[in-house]
Amino acid sequence: MTAASFINIPILSIPIYYILAIFPHGWAISMVIKGDIRKHDNRNPKGTAYHELVKKRLTSREFDAFERAESCHRNHLENMPLFVATVFAGMLAEQRVGEGELGLNEFVVGWMVIRILYTANYLVTETIRSALVLGN
Repeated sequence: MTAASFINIPILSIPIYYILAIFPHGWAISMVIKGDIRKHDNRNPKGTAYHELVKKRLTSREFDAFERAESCHRNHLENMPLFVATVFAGMLAEQRVGEGELGLNEFVVGWMVIRILYTANYLVTETIRSALVLGN
């Protein structure tokens, strides 16, 4: 048995997806603190006072990027339960019909590629993102 036969792509995709979901939030925080961790105030990060502080600290363009990154982060978290349920349902179905018959690995890889492109696009594009909305 080779090392590759021990790798379960669908199961590994779940923590990888979680890391992908957290990345935009870290990106947003890094914009706010600008390298000084003492500037990070995590007491009430969803409160209006925090957003007002962030708005004062950033330029209008930077604040827009901050909001896009946080939206991307929330979108990933909103989609994660459905993705995880789909992975487990696919694994159960493949136990009945045979591993690889349903294309679960291909689905997971395709989903991750779309979500990575979605994230990159959301974080660096200021205008049209509709071409990758299909990843939602």
